[in-house]
Amino acid sequence: MIWEHFNAYYQYFCGTQEFIPSAPCASSELIHFRNRIGEKGVELIFQESIRGNNEEDDDHHHDTTFIDSTVQEKNITYPTDAKLHKKIVRKVLDIVHKLELPFRQSYAFVLKRIYRDQCFRNHPKNRQKAVRADRK
Repeated sequence: MIWEHFNAYYQYFCGTQEFIPSAPCASSELIHFRNRIGEKGVELIFQESIRGNNEEDDDHHHDTTFIDSTVQEKNITYPTDAKLHKKIVRKVLDIVHKLELPFRQSYAFVLKRIYRDQCFRNHPKNRQKAVRADRK
């Protein structure tokens, strides 16, 4: 069974207009179709798709490379408590500086040590240090 066909995002990506809760066809049907048309049939379909794409070509994009980045790894960072704390402190300090309010200490060095202690929290040796930094 092809489970990705049940995924709504996958169906939207493939261009379906409505969500279909079942697979469009049995996976064995595709295998039987490929076996029936053979290697020459697959080659013919491939050549036809190339010809169809070249008919309306206006020679403007032959020197352009098209890159599909949907399968590349993305540089995503997820919001952790430490990052949210850092953002809050930075915004509070910006407000204090903008309003020119007096403050006793910026806690720059303290916060730097706390952020450093929270790094690599999944390692067993750093776990306790990260928990203490979270509490502080």
